[in-house]
Amino acid sequence: MPRILTVMPSKSKQNAVERRSSSHQPGKHKIPLVGAAIFAIVLPLFLILFNTSYITNSEWLYDYGWWRNDIANRTGLPTEQLNRGADQIKYYFNNDEELLDLQVEYAGADVSLYKEREILHMIDVKALMKSVFAITNWSGVVLLFLLAVGLITLKQDVFPLLLRSLKWSAIGTGAFLVVFGGTAVIDFGWLFTQFHFLSFANDLWLLDPYNDYLIIMFPQQFFFEATLFIGLLTVVDFGLITFTARIARRRLG
Repeated sequence: MPRILTVMPSKSKQNAVERRSSSHQPGKHKIPLVGAAIFAIVLPLFLILFNTSYITNSEWLYDYGWWRNDIANRTGLPTEQLNRGADQIKYYFNNDEELLDLQVEYAGADVSLYKEREILHMIDVKALMKSVFAITNWSGVVLLFLLAVGLITLKQDVFPLLLRSLKWSAIGTGAFLVVFGGTAVIDFGWLFTQFHFLSFANDLWLLDPYNDYLIIMFPQQFFFEATLFIGLLTVVDFGLITFTARIARRRLG
């Protein structure tokens, strides 16, 4: 009875067949690249807004600002009352109240520190901060979703793609921070004014630096240094994320 011989294809031939079959599915290779591009764009947005949210709700920034700008002497309020006011602002940004009635103790009684124009401006500031919080949350969800899908579909192969995405994201963010930071150092006043023109639809932000306590408590120098802190934290975040991704690649790759 004749023997029937089965010839198994070599491994190299199998790989060639797989490459030919995959070449007929060009869209399959583009999907991870699209995901990596979206990740690279969304990541700096998330980090910058996250750091903005963090320092806005921190205590150390306000303590530093009071000391750095000699706010106690400028306002005639002790640091304890300044911190009380800062706590009310942070609480206001995170609650549903429309108006901010910031009260401090003066001559043994609680008094409202801000006038009508300042209170109305804080409504606009609160709306802006609410948008920052919302975009931070949603961009974080997008990043986690992309990372989860990449780990499930690509497994360990996701790490080279992730590191490439981080590289280009860091380059783009670094270029932006250099241009933005350079402009801030050269003329932060101009940059600060343009920010207000773009962020607010009215001129309530034009306050009297001699009579309006909102701008006396938070002078332009306060926001300049807060901006520098946000940029510095963003650079540190990129370094930590890249370091973590490299460690994960070595251990899981």
